[in-house]
Amino acid sequence: MHLALAPFRLKAGISEDMLVSTSDDFQKTFVQKQNGILKRMLVKDTGGGYADIVYFADLAAIDRVVEAEQNSEVCAAFFSIMDGDGSHHVYEILKTYE
Repeated sequence: MHLALAPFRLKAGISEDMLVSTSDDFQKTFVQKQNGILKRMLVKDTGGGYADIVYFADLAAIDRVVEAEQNSEVCAAFFSIMDGDGSHHVYEILKTYE
């Protein structure tokens, strides 16, 4: 299992309510239809930054999703409210504690 962490800030004039609404649409119309996405979380830090955290079954799933994002209008809408370069970090999950 792998985790992708994509930190970002909101563009000027974008509210947190708009972020959550756009994220909900992204989840419903894109993420839930992608094979290999196990879980997704939208998080906020205490300094006003945000991150999208996505758990993937494997590296191949990440590659498939990144490719599918390139042709998706809902992805473009979600990414357009973010101020950032769109980069993400990928981590292999070694162990989970619950």
